[in-house]
Amino acid sequence: MQWYKIFTPEIKELIEKKELKELSVFLRNLHPADTVDILRELEPADKVMAFRLLSKDKTAAIFSMFEIEEQEELLKHFAEHRVGEILSEMTPDDRTELLEELPASVVKQLLKLLPPQEREIANVLLNYPPSSAGRIMTPEYVDLKEDMAVSEALDHIRRTAPDKETIYTCYVIDKTRKLIGVASLKDIILAQPQQKTEEIMKEMVHYVKTTDDQEVVANMFQKYDLLSLPVVDSENRLVGIITVDDVLDVVQEEATEDFLKMGAVQLTEEEYLRTGFFRLAGKRIVWLVVLLILNFFTASVLQSYAALMSSLIALAFFIPMLTGAGGNTGSQAATLIIRSLATGNLSLRHWWRVLGREILMGVALGSILSLVAGGRVFFSVHDIGIAVVVGVSIIAVIVTGNLAGALLPLFFRLIKLDPAVVSAPLITSIVDVAGLFIYFEITRRLLHI
Repeated sequence: MQWYKIFTPEIKELIEKKELKELSVFLRNLHPADTVDILRELEPADKVMAFRLLSKDKTAAIFSMFEIEEQEELLKHFAEHRVGEILSEMTPDDRTELLEELPASVVKQLLKLLPPQEREIANVLLNYPPSSAGRIMTPEYVDLKEDMAVSEALDHIRRTAPDKETIYTCYVIDKTRKLIGVASLKDIILAQPQQKTEEIMKEMVHYVKTTDDQEVVANMFQKYDLLSLPVVDSENRLVGIITVDDVLDVVQEEATEDFLKMGAVQLTEEEYLRTGFFRLAGKRIVWLVVLLILNFFTASVLQSYAALMSSLIALAFFIPMLTGAGGNTGSQAATLIIRSLATGNLSLRHWWRVLGREILMGVALGSILSLVAGGRVFFSVHDIGIAVVVGVSIIAVIVTGNLAGALLPLFFRLIKLDPAVVSAPLITSIVDVAGLFIYFEITRRLLHI
């Protein structure tokens, strides 16, 4: 049981009795994430009232943890000055995430509530491409001049730390604000006071450009085990940083995106239960229509070989088994290749190794399955000819499914499309058509019908 549900009845009772002081004290001592969980259990009106009792120093942090739809609903119940306070206290990256989901007219009104400096930061971040490093970065970082003494650097950190998202990693810049190095807070504390920052910094700095995709950012964090990552503009000037908490959101978002694509569902940024029935149906129907049209080719193949099937009706009994085996194998291969491409463990230059490996894998898997299927067919129809046809067809269909599942994602990457678009249903539909053609051709040639 989720622990916060234990306190929900007590909190509702405090609200009903108007014992707001006790409720305020209770909420003040909770972690922001736990506070969010509790507020979600309340009715909308009670949630707004409880939110108003939060201390100012926690308000922005708690507000940022709500889903976008919840944030919008809360903002509707606050006066303009309160909305301005919340938006001003939010970190720039969290505020950008909220603003980019709202209608342009609403964003325009909300920007007017921000102080001039915060408004300028918000406008800059919103002008970067969607899903780019510039959109998720924050300008709240510690930068140090290259000729700054360690004692000066420590004074600078103490003075600016309250307004920064993190101080554990500091970035060294030159006079033109170009990124030249990085120094951890530990390095700075352990250094001699008279040393210069350029003497203790590490010149090898991992960074991303403002226009780099957020998936590139996530891969950088994973590869180098980073807590924060600097973001530079086209002239290598430091403009912001991305912290690991923001990357966790990106990883979840990218994984969700890939799962939806592989399930042949159009992207939806809303939760399942928060998505309207007709909106969700619209997201699913597009791919279903495409796959239905693709399956018309299956009917065409069956129609072309109608005479063959009528002369040997037993052939039809094993069509679902063949197409199912090919589709399953193709989906397996596609999943492995798409995931390997996403994690960076596989690139286009490896295509020939993938080709050879999947042909051998198809033959190996197909041989095992053909023995099982062929034996089952023989005991079913007591016809060695059909058993051999099904066994050989299984091998050919499995190899075909493997190649389709492995090479299609590589082809999509080659033409600059997301390999995740190669969904399991798409692979299955393609292999169904190819599998039927293979099955009937092998039958015709081996049995001379």
